[in-house]
Amino acid sequence: MLKRLAPLLYLPVFLGWYFALEGRPASSMIDVSSPLDALFGFDARWILAYLAWFPYLLGFIAWLYVIDWRRGAEIPRLAFLLITGMTACLIGYTLWPTTQSLRPDSYPDQGVFTTIVEGLQGFDDPSNVFPSLHVYTSIVVAFCLATSRYVTRRWVVATSWVLVVLIAGSTCFLKQHSILDAFGAAALFVVVWVAWRLVVRVWDRRGLSAG
Repeated sequence: MLKRLAPLLYLPVFLGWYFALEGRPASSMIDVSSPLDALFGFDARWILAYLAWFPYLLGFIAWLYVIDWRRGAEIPRLAFLLITGMTACLIGYTLWPTTQSLRPDSYPDQGVFTTIVEGLQGFDDPSNVFPSLHVYTSIVVAFCLATSRYVTRRWVVATSWVLVVLIAGSTCFLKQHSILDAFGAAALFVVVWVAWRLVVRVWDRRGLSAG
């Protein structure tokens, strides 16, 4: 039961820690902006892909909880990947605070899209950026969905990976993140996945179940 509830119990811990790190002076942070970021011109219309992250992440978690609750075969893996990776991000933000200086001085007029982006960036300061939580959690969802025993349709898996690419791209086009933040998220996922495989191997040797 605890393994299944872990992500829900972790949420207030994560939110409290994350928001405690907000508002620190940018002068004390490392700027991770990269020359490669010039390849991504600001475009407020990418807010659609950026906001798709919320139903993508929360929708998948809710769906997996419903379909896997009794068996508990896949929830522990999702919980481990999310909690371990998100905690690693928070530790990094705490010990190695990062920022980026990519946001435009003035926003192009793209109607309601610009209004939404201005509102978002008005309260979301450009700190705690490397690696990108937006991208990391999206990769976790795509991977868990692609390897789930409950997903049998290839078009669903393909659509999921396309959405991850769009979400990652949106963080760059909206100047929420540097492209280095996205690369960092991908690298972090590989490390956390290897850690998960080691945990499973230990469980198997002890005759326990990863689920």
